[in-house]
Amino acid sequence: MKLRPSFAALFAVFLLSACNYFSDGKGAGTEIDTPEKLAKAMTGRFASDPDENGNLVEDFRVPVEAMGPGEWIYFQRNQGPATRNERRAYRQRVLQLVPAPGGGVSQITWSLKAPELFASAPRHPGVLKALDKKALKLTMEAGCEQRWLFEAGAGESGTWRGRVDPVECTIYSQRRQKRIGIGSETRLSANSLLEAERGFDLNGTQLWGTPAGAFTEMKREE
Repeated sequence: MKLRPSFAALFAVFLLSACNYFSDGKGAGTEIDTPEKLAKAMTGRFASDPDENGNLVEDFRVPVEAMGPGEWIYFQRNQGPATRNERRAYRQRVLQLVPAPGGGVSQITWSLKAPELFASAPRHPGVLKALDKKALKLTMEAGCEQRWLFEAGAGESGTWRGRVDPVECTIYSQRRQKRIGIGSETRLSANSLLEAERGFDLNGTQLWGTPAGAFTEMKREE
């Protein structure tokens, strides 16, 4: 029987290659394509326009103390009425940003063991002082890192483009009782955040998610 390397072993290899990124001529990168620049661009609040029922999606991202190599960001997605205090968290993650082998930035996503302890962070950021590595767990397999590249625009403008490759990122779906591919595309600029998330069977047929070519848009709040 062919043994598959453990996720922990694969992840350790990935981190080692990421930390050695600048030693590779191809991975010399630029002063723009760095974890620090991406973390700064991510930080803030974004919100969608209200739907026909008056509900919207709010995206909150803030730097937290590093718990390993790279930059670390607490990320929370809320949804609900336009009144901020009535919105409820439906996704909470910690994002680790490290140099990507070959250039750009790799985003490693951590889940929270007890997300309810930090759900008030968008209104009370002080709760994040209790966040440490023991509160986190890795849930995605190696190959599911999101890779970010920066595309410069005129003057100081530009767009960060993030992508998870559904060919490389496959997980076992308990609901479907089989492995599926997970893909995502993100566009991050000074004023907006566009996202698309999709699931595919291993033949490339889309099973769920954002229609092909479409994005969900959120605008940066002041």
